[in-house]
Amino acid sequence: MLNIAAGGVLLLVVAVAIGACWLFRESENMAITRATYDSVVVGQPEPVAKRLLPYGQSKIAAKLARKAGLTARQDHAACRHYLSRDEQATHAGHLLVYQVCFAAQSVATKARLEVGNLAPRGPRTAERPEH
Repeated sequence: MLNIAAGGVLLLVVAVAIGACWLFRESENMAITRATYDSVVVGQPEPVAKRLLPYGQSKIAAKLARKAGLTARQDHAACRHYLSRDEQATHAGHLLVYQVCFAAQSVATKARLEVGNLAPRGPRTAERPEH
């Protein structure tokens, strides 16, 4: 009986460790700094810009962007979304999301978006997109 309990505890510890590793790995793709966002320039070749950005995108930021009416494809461009690592949204219940869109092998647009997710306070607000 004791061996079964010990085995169950060990299995739980291993599962938690695997979950923590997955969460840590996802967090590397979740957020970028303002400096990283600023280093990506509209018109920059896509391979150059993608080297500056984490591989993939934040699943959380992408979900928030979809909830705010944005999609992964905007005006024939493929967009990636990242949470801000070092800036805060100005409105309570909102998160700051960076959007970078690629079309024709270059950065087509980018925008800093405040996306509301925690409270139903209305639609997203955004700074002017950079074209």
